[in-house]
Amino acid sequence: MSANYDIFCLSEAAAPITHMSRSEGNESIVAREPVITDRGVMWVPMLSGNAIRHRCVREPGARWLIDAYDLRGKLTLPQLNFLLHGGNLTEGGGRENLRRIADMQRIFPLLRMLGGTLPDQILAGSLLVWRGCLVCQENRETIASMLPEDWLLPDHALRTAETFVSGYQYTRMDAERTALDLLPEQDGEIPCGENRDGKSNQMIFAGQAVMRGSLFVHGFTIQHGSELEAGALLHSLQMWQQQSGTIGGHGARGHGRLTMAVHLEGDQDALVGAYQEHALAVRDDAAAWLNEAFAARTEKKSKKTKEGLA
Repeated sequence: MSANYDIFCLSEAAAPITHMSRSEGNESIVAREPVITDRGVMWVPMLSGNAIRHRCVREPGARWLIDAYDLRGKLTLPQLNFLLHGGNLTEGGGRENLRRIADMQRIFPLLRMLGGTLPDQILAGSLLVWRGCLVCQENRETIASMLPEDWLLPDHALRTAETFVSGYQYTRMDAERTALDLLPEQDGEIPCGENRDGKSNQMIFAGQAVMRGSLFVHGFTIQHGSELEAGALLHSLQMWQQQSGTIGGHGARGHGRLTMAVHLEGDQDALVGAYQEHALAVRDDAAAWLNEAFAARTEKKSKKTKEGLA
């Protein structure tokens, strides 16, 4: 029986969040959205639903399936793009293959929820992703409407959005400064800070970040889903948290880590367990579906011709 599932999330920045929208010179600007307030339109930092969908759900969920089905190193690039990034429509003249859709929805609760694009067919999904709203005074009314029943904001005013934004600056160093003893000897002096071709490898780069300790409210709605889809979503979120739980850029420099608390009525562990059991039970069907869906077009036509003659 299908139902709608609303999953509420509260995430705390465990490191500076550098989810960017653009660059100005050598400075990266944090992603913001316009919010109408009593003080006029304010530009407030946010996390895009697209980034949350990919980093928190599709990528960790698809990578788990690839490992669980022992498909590492066995998938084609189009198959990988489909699983990890949603795929591309590359063949014209396609038509709705209802059997393929039905098989996909039976085999892959994760893909039934996320959807995707095969070379000749678009597969609709059911997941709605909420933007990550910074917990600040400008977002007070929006956050109040997102909170689960009986959750309340404090009566006092929240801090304004701009007080959560800080800056960072890093310098890429030059081996001629840090490891001169490892370079081959050369006659003549070399100006400090320059490569032997006269060019410096040093570079300063900087940007804005949302400070550690900031909170974001976000969530997911699964439309007309089942317990397997809910379990697939919760499982992906668990995998994402176990794999460092980052979003935005500069993860290699210690940025982007979020610590997420998930609220959904019911036994979350049971939902995740049921999804894992189902996914492992259809391992052979999953590999067969992927191979058939991405077979060369000539192979598909030949198979249809043989079926018609049978």
